[in-house]
Amino acid sequence: MGKSKANRHNKQARDNPTGLTAKADSEDIVMDCGVMSPYTGTVLSSETLRSLSHQLQSSSVEDRDCACHALAGLIRNSEDSCAALHEGLIKVLGPLLLDTSASVCHSAASALHTIVSKGGDQAIKLAIEHDILTPLTALLKRIPAQWKPHRAPGDKLDTSTATFIETVGTLNVLSESSSLAVDRMHRENVVSMLISYLDVNAYGLDVVTTVVQFLSTVTEDQGDTDYTEVLKKEVISKFLGGKESSPLLRTLSLMILLNLNHQQLNSELGQSTQEVIEILASSLSLDQRKAASHVVDHLPTTQEEEKATDEMEEDSLSSSLYDAVEAAEYLISAQIKALEILTNICCSGDDADLDEFYEDESVGDESLGTEGLEEGIGDLNPELKKAFVDAHFFQLVIEKAKLPATNIVEALNQHRSGKALLKRYEALQCMAFLCLSNIVMAFEVEDMGGSKELFDIWCGLAVLAFQGDKSEQMLESATASMRAIIRKLSFHKDIVNLLKLEDITLLCQRVDCCQPQSKVNVLQILGTLGSMAAGVDPPLLEPRSSIVRGIGQILLDTACLNQDLWVTAEAMDALFDVFKEDHTDPVVNDIQLVERLKSLAPTFKHRVHSQLRSLPADHLPVVMTARDNLLRFIKYKTKQRSLTTR
Repeated sequence: MGKSKANRHNKQARDNPTGLTAKADSEDIVMDCGVMSPYTGTVLSSETLRSLSHQLQSSSVEDRDCACHALAGLIRNSEDSCAALHEGLIKVLGPLLLDTSASVCHSAASALHTIVSKGGDQAIKLAIEHDILTPLTALLKRIPAQWKPHRAPGDKLDTSTATFIETVGTLNVLSESSSLAVDRMHRENVVSMLISYLDVNAYGLDVVTTVVQFLSTVTEDQGDTDYTEVLKKEVISKFLGGKESSPLLRTLSLMILLNLNHQQLNSELGQSTQEVIEILASSLSLDQRKAASHVVDHLPTTQEEEKATDEMEEDSLSSSLYDAVEAAEYLISAQIKALEILTNICCSGDDADLDEFYEDESVGDESLGTEGLEEGIGDLNPELKKAFVDAHFFQLVIEKAKLPATNIVEALNQHRSGKALLKRYEALQCMAFLCLSNIVMAFEVEDMGGSKELFDIWCGLAVLAFQGDKSEQMLESATASMRAIIRKLSFHKDIVNLLKLEDITLLCQRVDCCQPQSKVNVLQILGTLGSMAAGVDPPLLEPRSSIVRGIGQILLDTACLNQDLWVTAEAMDALFDVFKEDHTDPVVNDIQLVERLKSLAPTFKHRVHSQLRSLPADHLPVVMTARDNLLRFIKYKTKQRSLTTR
């Protein structure tokens, strides 16, 4: 469980705070530019993209500007981004960052930001292959040394400032997903260049926040650089010297210091432990649900008002709605960063070196050391742990996992800016779940309210994870936190009496409804629950025997029927744990465990042999353990059956 990295959504330039285009409908923009029927099925059509590409290369400033706006408005998802990339639009947009028209520079920067931020890892890889970094860095290098932002009429940022924000935001997205981008940033001395833009009084909060967010990303891998001391001094003096800085700037600054100090909380950090705790607590104690309610208070309440809002030009948008959305975005960003920092602090130890497994297929389970794979997680310094407990971090993280009230969510879903904001709330929730996983492993049960309260939290997470449609990211993070909690509770015998068959049934029904990582999380949860229900002492009575039987059946079906070798191995590993005690043998016979495993063994062994060298390193230990334990388990249970039938 290494460092968790959430996808960070960079807010758009200040002159377009809600994400609304200048026209209500992006397709209308395209039609204004002379392009009809922009989509083929669910993806941007090649005809549309070729037409836009032609207009982007027009001699007319208006055509180039219009085409950039149209492209930004039409990109909705990773498929659209990749379609644009495959048509070569990055190579066309890049030179427009250096266009003689400031308006075209800004609209091109906005289009590039949209393509990479909505495109995902595949689009980012393609964009870097198409040399997106060269024009982006060239634009930054063209900025005059004496440049300062200034306000345009209506308190909007001027075009050059908006272009700067889009450009740095794009570099941040690229650097988050690509080590090649980070290496290029260091070679081009971009960090040293941007350190000069940390004065809020000179450059404004928008510029400084965008720059600091970029620095918090790119400093995770510093390479062969010499800016550490300069950046450390600037960050401490400008953002951490007092409490007047915003929670987001203070939290981002702390992340930069931790990056520069290789994630170590020591005297070299430049902040005391108490100061670190204060920064994290001040961000996490803010009420994110209240911020959502404040946004709803400024949303249009009728269809007519909604239509009127959608048709407003940027300089006519409600300033109160703008301020509410911006405040909520800043708050959520600060809390996501605080959770990420806390996640990393509570996670210690490096991944085991697993290369040896590729060299020796005969390695046995006794040398795998699988029980030690999770050692290190939970090795939090006792004094630091006490400080975290006293700061109520566990309770604060639980609060961050809560979305706004149902009526607030429904209201936000009715408005474009509300929908975009909800995605940020979901990102916050996912990060809270991941943070919760590490905190649970680091804290004692008593630090989290006791076994009964922790089990109630686990039940609440189960409802949250499996009711309604959930994204795979949400399901993965929620099940990871559920797994951490139930493992922590596995040594508390009083919890066994709280297990209910209907709770187990809900989990069993969801095994086949998720992707491999979430599926594995659920299998491991079921394995822990089954072991808890089986116990170590006979007899196995109702309702525990029914729980063990139900879990055993779903684990066995998964092991025998699933085509993913990793999932199969995890299901088998859980089976071996659940049925390791002799008093579970009546259930073993009921579900025909031995017979079905005998049928599975030859196929499983062949799959391991054929896929061994292509397995990810973190999947290898459980696969090898399952392979080596399968025949031993079958042999032992067969022997036990023969002894009981004599």
